[in-house]
Amino acid sequence: MTNEFYDLAVPQFVQILRAQSRLLAKAETHCAENGLQEADWLAARLYPDMQPLAFQVRQLLNHSLGALARLRGLDYPRRENPESFPICRTLIDEATTEIRAIRPAELDGAADREVIFETPSGPLLFTGGAYLMSFAFPNFYFHASIAYALLRSLGLPIGKNDFLGGAGPATR
Repeated sequence: MTNEFYDLAVPQFVQILRAQSRLLAKAETHCAENGLQEADWLAARLYPDMQPLAFQVRQLLNHSLGALARLRGLDYPRRENPESFPICRTLIDEATTEIRAIRPAELDGAADREVIFETPSGPLLFTGGAYLMSFAFPNFYFHASIAYALLRSLGLPIGKNDFLGGAGPATR
């Protein structure tokens, strides 16, 4: 059985999460080879009032696996910021595995399901369709882009293909 939400969301999330995991593996290797402290990298910010790299990783999970949980009517607990590159990669890899295990039928009715997203300023109320397209996807790509930009600004030799992680239908 096909489901438009599944076909739209799952491959997108899997592709970018897998790419982010590979970026973090490159960062870990780069730090080890150059005597750099990964804690400094995880605490790095593009600007003082922006959140650090570890927060960006946490938000990737919140706006992918968490989004798919909410679209299925399930709770998604907030996590703490990861404290190392291996923990970041483990969390991303586990999320990718969980996302790939979702069956299309689990997202039946998601477009019209009420989604409540709790924020520090109060709850945001959406239909599933509006939530995915106007909130989850933009936030997911924002945090993926910021994580990439942070790594690049710290000197990691990466490019656009690293961010994309290989495009195409084989990413499921």
